[in-house]
Amino acid sequence: MTAFLMAYFHPEQEPDGEQVRFAVSEQGDPTRWTPLAGGRPVLPTSIGEGGARDPFLVRTPTGFELIATDLRVYSGEDWGRAVRVGSRSIQVWHSDDLVAWRGPELIEVSPPEAGNTWAPKAFWSQRDAAWLVIWASAIYDEGSSRQDAEHQCLLAATTTDFRTFSEPWVYSDPGHDVIDASFVRDGATWYRFSANALAPGSPPDRGHHILVETGQDLEDPDFQVQIVDLGKPALVHAEGPAPFQDPDTGTTYLLMDEHGYRGYRLFVADDLAAGVWRQLDHAVLPPQARHGSVIPITDAERERLIGAFGLT
Repeated sequence: MTAFLMAYFHPEQEPDGEQVRFAVSEQGDPTRWTPLAGGRPVLPTSIGEGGARDPFLVRTPTGFELIATDLRVYSGEDWGRAVRVGSRSIQVWHSDDLVAWRGPELIEVSPPEAGNTWAPKAFWSQRDAAWLVIWASAIYDEGSSRQDAEHQCLLAATTTDFRTFSEPWVYSDPGHDVIDASFVRDGATWYRFSANALAPGSPPDRGHHILVETGQDLEDPDFQVQIVDLGKPALVHAEGPAPFQDPDTGTTYLLMDEHGYRGYRLFVADDLAAGVWRQLDHAVLPPQARHGSVIPITDAERERLIGAFGLT
């Protein structure tokens, strides 16, 4: 694994912004990226709500899966509708080689009381011998008019094939907004990154960046806070954390989305346990890149992607 593939989308102000895009890193250098297909969408979708946001790539023993938020808010930008009566489904693509993709399929994963289904991500659960898929939803009481928006909590379901999913359950509900949860494992410790608003009544300058917690496994009910507001003060605010590791060096990188400003910014930590992160100001990232994910790829996979889609 000598290179990396990023899946991402563009801001909703662009007519084709809420569509899946790809970029590849230079070989051995995750700080320098080039969009594929001239920066255009590589997996356009018109099903569901007509847009795909927050794409998350998964390498499985048999190929690759890509899951994404079923949402498009271009032109109308009706976030009130999106969190009250938005899609309860995710969009799913399947591929054997990262080039030829089947899909998308629209698969309902959230319960009827959910107002939305945002930022799905998947991680292998040793306990369940299945993929644990986690996303954010606002949950409303049965019969609610949904006039008042509820806070976002994290729901989860398991799957072995990304086609059928278990009944969902509440993975985490701190009583205030928490979205965009993502994980990396380092030794015996899992690190959880999320955009967590903290509790109501917290100082107004807290909770607008990334919360980092540690646990012993994905299902650990007692994750412990390691860092509050990672990214501050370098970023105005941060969402959509996308952590990934270099399989050769063990170095951990973290993309954080400065939504509404500069988009993704890249940070690095040499030692996750120490909790010391520094911003890589020299990083060359795909223009306008927002909430996405990164996986390591081989030289052959990188060349195959470039041959199929072309570089910018």
